[in-house]
Amino acid sequence: MKRVLSKIGIAIIFGIVTLGALGATAQVQSSTVPITEQRLPPFTHPNTVPQDLARIDAVMNNTASFSGRFAQYGSDGSFSQGQVYLKRPGKIRFEYDAPAQLLMVSDGVTLTQVDKALDTKDRVPLKSTPLAFFLAETVKLEDDVEVISLQKAMDAISVTAKDGSGQMDGAITMIFDPNTLALREWVVHDSFGQQTKILLSDLKYNERLNPRLFVLRDDKRRGRRK
Repeated sequence: MKRVLSKIGIAIIFGIVTLGALGATAQVQSSTVPITEQRLPPFTHPNTVPQDLARIDAVMNNTASFSGRFAQYGSDGSFSQGQVYLKRPGKIRFEYDAPAQLLMVSDGVTLTQVDKALDTKDRVPLKSTPLAFFLAETVKLEDDVEVISLQKAMDAISVTAKDGSGQMDGAITMIFDPNTLALREWVVHDSFGQQTKILLSDLKYNERLNPRLFVLRDDKRRGRRK
């Protein structure tokens, strides 16, 4: 049975807030940062797709960690932002700014969403999510996912991929700087036709991050009791 996108799926992993948290997000006009499809063929340079993917792989594999800001825009006009920390393999943390009361943390094995407003914790195995390939120790797009689009333009290179096994619906578009191939943003396309855009900014690469960023407080208390 396919794992249909829900609040514990690709949508949550890449930043779509749950219904209970939507009331805490600021609302913006959808025209502020429009989420639109480029009117280009799926593969603008089909003869160089393997080489282009290999170049992107190399840059991603040279990124052991980063930290910075993220801004999240939903198709419904919702907006939220916060701090993001990533450490490969397997670890990521999204800290949402107030008034949202959300925190998402992957410890390398489990991805957990904490909703302080609802006093809930939702967990999903990292390996069952598209985030697993993104956080893998070694990324190889051509093997890890099914690439359904690679578009090269003057201002960006975008790669759209989906789960090649067919076990998970939806897709993700990653957008890279055309010169440095640094990841600038991603767009999640869920199975219901909704899209969520995450923009990254002020990134600092390959700096040492505190390991405690990727451990939830309850987990740390549990570890001390053992």
